[in-house]
Parts: sequence; structure tokens; C-alpha cells
Amino acid sequence: MIDVRLRGRGRPRLDGVSMRFESGVVYGLIGPNGAGKSSLMSALVRLVPVSSGRISTAPQLVGAVLSDNGFHPGRTVRETIRLRCRYAQTGSDVADDALRRAGLEAVADRRVGALSLGMRMRLAITAATVGDPGLVVLDEPMNGLDPNGIAWVRSVIAGLRRRGSIVVVSSHLLSELSQIIDVAVIISAGKISRIEPTRSLGASGCRVRVSDPNALVERLAQQGCRSTLRGDWVSVELPGPQVVREAVRIALDVFAVEEREIDLEDLYATAATGEFIAGGER
Repeated sequence: MIDVRLRGRGRPRLDGVSMRFESGVVYGLIGPNGAGKSSLMSALVRLVPVSSGRISTAPQLVGAVLSDNGFHPGRTVRETIRLRCRYAQTGSDVADDALRRAGLEAVADRRVGALSLGMRMRLAITAATVGDPGLVVLDEPMNGLDPNGIAWVRSVIAGLRRRGSIVVVSSHLLSELSQIIDVAVIISAGKISRIEPTRSLGASGCRVRVSDPNALVERLAQQGCRSTLRGDWVSVELPGPQVVREAVRIALDVFAVEEREIDLEDLYATAATGEFIAGGER
């Protein structure tokens, strides 16, 4: 279990982030560019210092795929994985098995610098998951992967969940992310603005078009309901008839109602605002 309370320095920054992570759960970090996702992930694996707060009870073995994995371009794929196995205190037979399961056997003797983007991503994820680490942090793990590679990532993450690892994944591909995570963590302007289990997704929601959408948004906020304005439409996490009743109560004309299921894009729209800005400067 990890308890995180930190305030980062530099850009992007974090402002009073506090969260507890559970073993065997996959967390999806969602937010706009510059909101603080990468800062949080780097802090979790202790790659960047924090100005205050603490990261407690971190697992002994941690795996990470961040923006730059630092693989030596002159080493072969096999050498790279064997070095990771040595660090994780596993045998060379584990390296060969990991290469086979990742579909990297055919390029095992190729230099890392000669790999395609997709193959480098497969190598990075394989290296990060050798030895069953207690915490795995993956930043845009589907970058450069074809459909077979994306399916492979899903299977890797499912295996980590079964083995009880904490998995933290960040991706802008919300449709793909929704298939692999258990909890959505939305980061906005350097803060965690919402934590939502994905089992709540698929619940009834709607979007409506009314004569004064801003008035409806304000009314719903007074009722404690999140909504977002997209053009002339108000999207809300409530059934259509309930929203229509609220609109009629404040004398609004209702022009259209569309029932829909709540998804990650809806959560993102209602909870994410932008990157962290301190003192009015970026």
C-alpha cells in the first residue's frame, strides 16, 4: 500500500496530492497535458524529489515505463532484459521466457537503437515487469503499438493485477484505458479532482439542449450534480427525465434529450480543467 502526499517543484507541478493505492488494483491517470500526471508518476518511483510530504510503504521492486527509459542503444534486446533480470535477482531463464512472451524472440539479438517504436515499447514494458514488481508505472504504454501489441499490453496488465501488483497507467487513449483500469484518477491543474471506480461507468446519463444551458448547469450544480457544457449541449450524469424536470422547474425550454452511458470521456470533461499554474505564470 502506498500513501502519497507531495508537492512537486518545477513544471508541471503538483499541489497537495494525497492518495492511497491498493495492491491488485489498476489505476488510470487521466488529465490534460501539463496537469501533473508525469510528475506524480516520477515521484511514485522516486525519480524526482518532492518539496514536502512523503511516499510511504513503497514496494521493494518497482518497474516503470516513462518518457525516457535510458536503454543503451548499443546493447541487444537480450542483453537489456538480462540486465534487468540481474537487478530483479531472477535467473537468465526468466529473461528468455520474458522475451518469448513479449514476442521479442525474433529481435533478441538486435541492437536497441535499431528497434521500431513499437518494439522499443514492448521491450520497455517487458523490462518493467520482470520479477513481478510490487508497483508498475506505465506512461503511455500503448504508444507506437499495433492492435496486437495493444492486446498484449492488456494481457500484461491483467497478469500484474492477478499477481497483486499496484499498476498505475497514464494514457490519452481513453477508450483503450477504460478496458484495463479499475479506478480512474483524474488530475487537473496539479490536483486530483476526481477518483472514480470504473464499475460506475456505464451508468445512465444524458445530454440535453435547452434554451439557456448555463442556467441549467448552474441549477444542476446547486443540486450537487456534475455537468459540462459542450456547445449547446449539457452533458450530465443523470437520467434524461430527471434532468428535464430540473429544466422545467426553472422555466427552460427543452429542445432535445439524448440518453447515453457515462464513460471516461464524460468523467474527463466534468473534472479536468488544465495544467497547473502557480502565481499566475506557467
